[in-house]
Amino acid sequence: MSNPYGYEGQQPLYGPQPGPPPRANPIPAMATLFTLAFLMLVGGGFSLYVVLADDPPARETLPTSRTQEAAVPPNTPTNPPTTPAADPASQPPVTGGDVLMSDNGTGNKTTAQFTADASWQIHYTYDCSTNPIGTGHVSVTIKSGTQTIANPISEIGTKTDKTTPQTTPGTFTLEITSIGCTWTIEAIDTP
Repeated sequence: MSNPYGYEGQQPLYGPQPGPPPRANPIPAMATLFTLAFLMLVGGGFSLYVVLADDPPARETLPTSRTQEAAVPPNTPTNPPTTPAADPASQPPVTGGDVLMSDNGTGNKTTAQFTADASWQIHYTYDCSTNPIGTGHVSVTIKSGTQTIANPISEIGTKTDKTTPQTTPGTFTLEITSIGCTWTIEAIDTP
């Protein structure tokens, strides 16, 4: 038998040429990906249920220990008092104006139609304190028919009572979007 690399007994310089590398088994990696996707879907669905549920489960309040209270006294530099920041567009409601529209509810809703001149305001309140996570989202869109005129309110918080002035005249509805909050809203004509 003759050696294709030269004379008898001589070894190839670089060893035998390997074939293609062996293929990795894709099944364990695919099983891991499907398991992670399933867990994310189930966990995300449960989170949405808790946030969007009309009758959320009661939240248990754990008592604080005396050592925690003594460790950080209230109103120290590490725990300053919190006050809500003043919103320059938010003003106290003008008294004496005619209420053009008034509504309240929970969740999403479109109000009845109303007509306003060039000087009116939106007075709104919301309370999200019963939401299991303690906060919620409220936004208001001003619409004329199907056309969006403005989005003057979009807030995440626990509770508020604010007024925002408007200067666009016309016939409108207000589209309220609320996650985890009860709300009230009024369109008020300003004198």
